[in-house]
Amino acid sequence: MIVNFSRFIIISFIFTTGFIGGCSESSTDKSTPEPRSKHSAFIANVDGAVHADIWGDGIVTYLPPKEGTVSGNRPGYYMLVNNLPRDDMKGREFFIIFRIPDGAQPGHYNLMAPDPLKVGQNFDVQIEAVEKGQSIAYQNNTEGTMTLDSFSPDRLSPEASPIKGTFQFVTENNAGERVSVEGTFDFPSEKNVFSLTAAWVMV
Repeated sequence: MIVNFSRFIIISFIFTTGFIGGCSESSTDKSTPEPRSKHSAFIANVDGAVHADIWGDGIVTYLPPKEGTVSGNRPGYYMLVNNLPRDDMKGREFFIIFRIPDGAQPGHYNLMAPDPLKVGQNFDVQIEAVEKGQSIAYQNNTEGTMTLDSFSPDRLSPEASPIKGTFQFVTENNAGERVSVEGTFDFPSEKNVFSLTAAWVMV
């Protein structure tokens, strides 16, 4: 349920901010992917059950506190996710979703799997891979860390705020297939954060 909710939040954010659309023409030709930018806001290498290189502008948004949730009053938190990459040749999508508690400070933090009873309270991460319409969640036996080198976001304009850090973690899907991920994020990027020109390679 938490995977579907997160995807709903991300897609809703895209529609409400008005930057929906397809990838750039250069990214539709998988034999000649767009060159990786040294200033990409979100870069990740995925290995294990899935092999992928991800880079692009990424998305940062703030979800304010909410009352009357499953766990009572939910605190506000920031959601950070790679831009919405598509591999139309193989019918794949791949999302890496982080939640960062409101009030977080620069420092070193342990990453964990999402807990529906503690949304917004922990530094958590999940992966959702969608292949030919089938959703596969990776959010079991999660271990890893995130380092925030700088973190002073504006709740009204998080995508334009200085947010920089690194991450590394391992996680599994329900079948026990494991992936290991490491990467960096650095917002704002030199490109417009509302573009959908993220390059995408998946083998």
